[in-house]
Amino acid sequence: MLKILLNVKGNNENFKSALEEKCLGVSSVKDQLHKYEAAANGANDGLWDWDFENNVAFVSTPWKTMLGLDEEEAVGYRGLFSWESLLHPEDKERAINTFRAYINGCTDSYREVFRLKHKDGSYRWILSKAKIIHDDNGKAVRISGSHTDITEQKKAADALRKSEEKYRNLFQNSLVAMLRSDSETGKIIEANDKFWDMLGVSQYQDDQLNFDFFYNDREKRRLLTLLKEQGSVDNLEIQVKSVTGQLIWVSFSAVLYADEQVFECVLKDISQTKENLLELQKVNFELDSFVYHASHDLRSPLRSVLGLIDLYRMEQSQAIKKECINKIESSVKRLDDLVVELLSISRNDRVNDEHVSINLMVEINSSISSYYNATDTKGLEVITKVDQRIPFHSDLTRVRIILNNLISNAIKYRSFYRDRAYVLVEAKVTEEKAVIKVEDNGDGIEESKLPHIFDMFYRATEKSEGSGLGLYIVKKVADKLYAKIEVNSVELEGTTFTITIPNVKQI
Repeated sequence: MLKILLNVKGNNENFKSALEEKCLGVSSVKDQLHKYEAAANGANDGLWDWDFENNVAFVSTPWKTMLGLDEEEAVGYRGLFSWESLLHPEDKERAINTFRAYINGCTDSYREVFRLKHKDGSYRWILSKAKIIHDDNGKAVRISGSHTDITEQKKAADALRKSEEKYRNLFQNSLVAMLRSDSETGKIIEANDKFWDMLGVSQYQDDQLNFDFFYNDREKRRLLTLLKEQGSVDNLEIQVKSVTGQLIWVSFSAVLYADEQVFECVLKDISQTKENLLELQKVNFELDSFVYHASHDLRSPLRSVLGLIDLYRMEQSQAIKKECINKIESSVKRLDDLVVELLSISRNDRVNDEHVSINLMVEINSSISSYYNATDTKGLEVITKVDQRIPFHSDLTRVRIILNNLISNAIKYRSFYRDRAYVLVEAKVTEEKAVIKVEDNGDGIEESKLPHIFDMFYRATEKSEGSGLGLYIVKKVADKLYAKIEVNSVELEGTTFTITIPNVKQI
């Protein structure tokens, strides 16, 4: 039966070296332990010794204290398996096998970590180290070792591991692109899936860490220098490039870790925001231009009407009065046309798509008759060719706006000096689309002016009495219909507008 002879306080290394150097060949273990008790005094490590020959074990006070045992409390351990009952079930087999392998000479050293049960029922993490002591004949006579309570270190390490796992999960599963990069070269060290998705990489490969996502070297140097000077940057709007070379606007935030020579970045794709902003700026510019030109064009006929009214009041001649009335009527008509065009712009922006079946022959003839009857069309030949053997579905209001503007322009700017002036309106419907062509042999459009004919308030000819809104409206309406417009014009020969409108399938 193993007996507890003595509690020893002291440093483990002092204790072990003392036993190695001085206990060999000494029969009284108790005398030797007393000798080194002073050297061992004050150590936090729990020291233990097991005499193989006498099957007697000794433990120090710190050894007992770390398990919650009192100074005088009996331990009652028996040789090799004295601490077996205190081992955590998950550690038991491994700990015993490791210890047995050492005392049987299967391993050269012993160092093991396991959990021992505390008196309060909890478990303490223990680092156990030991060394076998041999006599002069090389026979193993005892084993001496130490227990170090590493519970707090384990808790700290576990907390650190959980923190790292939490960070790793946050990094990998973040809704924004994140990466770590070399602060000297800008080379990617690691990046999350969102970053690779943003750059157009469907499946990440290690060699892509060499990918330089900066827009150019100058931009990269600027950002790296800024980071080194400030230590961090927040919400910088920069452009990065995808693997296909496409430029992407991002909000760039980064923190420099100088000791590691890395910076951590967060990139948020703001391309859509940038596009919306540019579109808003464009709309604001167009609105300013619209207000300026509209107010000018609205006031011009009004001023003309007011002047003609004053002239009418002063004149006695009935012929001049009649001429005043005709000019007033013309100015009012110009004003009405402008208001109609302004309403068309407003309606196009406000009205939602309403797809119905459209008879193009009916709509084309209706548009032609409206302008043919209201305009001096002497000598003008109007030709229509419609091939619609299948239904055509689209937004009727917008299709009418397109037809009215293109046909009215063709009639308005026809040739007055040709022997044969004509306007040709053709339409062909297929399952996928309707192709409408409006052709005239009028004055045509100068080549230099063709790129601007769809601009707001642009007049391609000095002869124009219109507002300059007609083709602008056509383009805006066509965009709403996802239609395509082509223009072919030769000065003094004529113009052809071809518009392709999707045939919206009905569900």
